[in-house]
Amino acid sequence: MKRFLCSVLIATAFLATGRAYAQFGADTGALLSNRESRAGIPVPARPQAAATAGGWRTLKAITKSAPKEWTVMVLLNAKNNLEMAGLYNVNDMEKVGSGKDLNIVVELGRMNGQTQGDTHADGDWTGARRYLLVKDADASVIKSPVLMSNPKVDMGDYKRAVDFVKWAKTNFPAKHYMFIIWNHGSGFMDPKSSQKGISFDDETGNYIRTPQIGQILKEAGKVDVMAFDACLMQMPEVAFEVKDNADVIVGSEETVPGLGYPYSLFLGAIARQPGMNAEQVGAVTVEAFKMFYDKMQKGAQLSAIRTSKLDGLATRLSDFAKAAQAIADTETLKAAMAGVIRYDAIGAESDPKMTISFYGDMAEFAQMVGDKMKAGNPRAEELQARAGVLQQYIDKELVIDNKASMKNRVDRELSESRGMSVYLPPVEARVAQAKLEGIFESPYTDYAFDKATGWHDFVTFLYGSR
Repeated sequence: MKRFLCSVLIATAFLATGRAYAQFGADTGALLSNRESRAGIPVPARPQAAATAGGWRTLKAITKSAPKEWTVMVLLNAKNNLEMAGLYNVNDMEKVGSGKDLNIVVELGRMNGQTQGDTHADGDWTGARRYLLVKDADASVIKSPVLMSNPKVDMGDYKRAVDFVKWAKTNFPAKHYMFIIWNHGSGFMDPKSSQKGISFDDETGNYIRTPQIGQILKEAGKVDVMAFDACLMQMPEVAFEVKDNADVIVGSEETVPGLGYPYSLFLGAIARQPGMNAEQVGAVTVEAFKMFYDKMQKGAQLSAIRTSKLDGLATRLSDFAKAAQAIADTETLKAAMAGVIRYDAIGAESDPKMTISFYGDMAEFAQMVGDKMKAGNPRAEELQARAGVLQQYIDKELVIDNKASMKNRVDRELSESRGMSVYLPPVEARVAQAKLEGIFESPYTDYAFDKATGWHDFVTFLYGSR
């Protein structure tokens, strides 16, 4: 597969990355900080809008075409400090545009008055607009015609996403669908009060909760690829919510730089090879991400996983956790918790050494537990075997592709990442379980992942091992 991926990416790789700096000039540095053919395309004019339900106004009736190979749907919530990055990404998508085999459909939301990141670019409009993107070389203005507009929307309401996906599928049918949620991300954590969450809307204060991500697909219908252009989302706590309605999940264990996905790079690959299946599209997205951030010399990581392997993961992870609890080698578990690569869930100001972070790589943690077991423990071999089985399953069965660039902010190589992070107690013992979990909006035991694995019981045991 790697030779195939290279062949579809290499044609535009360096052209795309080289232009990223030039387009935004001095502002590109801020964007790099973490986030947090027209043939067959109906091109609408901009007549007097007609009002529709829910505040949406139709600017042009859409002429439905025969199903294409792929429709890529991007819910792009820029109603926050990522507004400029959102405009950049839509312009990047327009470098490819929709074509005879590919629809690129976007709902873009904007606002005025956010405390950081407000921009007057592209006409300084507010509300939400829906586009079928067409190919355009102007990197400063979105030239694709607006299909629908709404002066006021809550993009933190999961129903907003359901409506968008249903609308896109109805009007731009395809054999395969990729759905991308673009915004800030905080992994599985749904905070009671925080400037985080997935699809956080600064205007309404609302955001999409983890179980609601799964609800989007239950109500809007299955997609081939579910992708998160948002921080920290490649976790089983998230994946188990969507696994029955997506074949492939693309996301990052770590924070995602402000420039986000290199859209022109991987969308260009789909346009050139529209016959790719879901796994190939997931892998191309990962490879494009790696190529882009290698060129940018910026730390970043992305992986694609098979949802069909998540039930098998649950079995092996549960077996590993039960064996670790039975042996109760607290020194080994403590050393593994201290050694595993952590991800920037808290931020540099509050967690300068990433010792408060409660996200760690799953496979590396299992490896460290197995490697650090004390000699002579009569049950050590069983635990080491289960750790090995878990690692092999993650590396060979669950993960389709996993790539990283550079180091994280505490100088750890992001290539240590094996494709999926998970909730692990912080290294610092002063962070009590009750205090940390007290910031969660809902109990961890409500997640589908915990119901399948009992992971929270093991996490509680690990807290006691510190």
